[in-house]
Amino acid sequence: MKILPLASESLGVRSMATYVKTNDVGILIDPGVAIAPKRSGLEPNDIEFKILKELRKKINDYAKKSDIITISHYHYDHYTPFFDDIYLESKDYAKDIYKDKILLIKHPTEYINKSQMDRAKKFLDNVKDIAKKIEYADNKTFKFGNTEIKFSPPFPHGKNDKLGYVLITTVKEKDFKFMHTSDTQGILSDDVRDYIVNEKPNLIYIGGPPTYMMHRYGKKNLEKTNENLKYIVENTGAEIIIDHHLLRDKKFRERINIDFKTVAEFLGQKNLLLEAYRKDIKKGKTIEELFG
Repeated sequence: MKILPLASESLGVRSMATYVKTNDVGILIDPGVAIAPKRSGLEPNDIEFKILKELRKKINDYAKKSDIITISHYHYDHYTPFFDDIYLESKDYAKDIYKDKILLIKHPTEYINKSQMDRAKKFLDNVKDIAKKIEYADNKTFKFGNTEIKFSPPFPHGKNDKLGYVLITTVKEKDFKFMHTSDTQGILSDDVRDYIVNEKPNLIYIGGPPTYMMHRYGKKNLEKTNENLKYIVENTGAEIIIDHHLLRDKKFRERINIDFKTVAEFLGQKNLLLEAYRKDIKKGKTIEELFG
């Protein structure tokens, strides 16, 4: 199995887009990418727009190689909508991304909040006549030759369901399991923790906790997250990637008490935390000064 994260906060954008290639199929998980319209009162800089364009092209290129596209929920950094937006670099790409693909997607009306329900309806209205097949994936398993794609029941997006629900995606080939936890935000929930341990994955890609908003996330929640992460490592022995929300925090490494790699580190690259360092870049700091 080949696992290739395509875009993430440690690569300079908001995303968890990941390409998985097995002997049977190519799978593109959560084909979305975005940059924050505002952070610390500042708009994105030219470097962020440049990286956004580059990684958008990469996602689009890997969509062409994919047989299957999965969508864990309907936030724009996790799927590409059918409209133009400079912060998504979406342009006219959605039709090319989803055309003739098998779509395994979060249910559009069950365990979902209103904003995502509205987005899901618009998405389905546009994609229904161009996709090869559309399946609602919640709590289902799909087989393609010797490849198994399993989806969790809907879990809350973070510490409660105000932001809706998401699906965890697990791809299995032979004895190897790769798990993409989407926006469960650092495994705060015991239900998510137990689901992961029961699946016994070999490699887990976790969308980490939003510690850049500690005033909202809370120290007790972070303690619980660390407790659950430690439990997962001890009971699975899995290799851990943590990225996404966590990498919007300059102090991301101090927040987590287990060994992990960012997406950039997993790929053998340097972390490029463009959003977290937006103020520093505005003050004239160069990429080389900030990230080496």
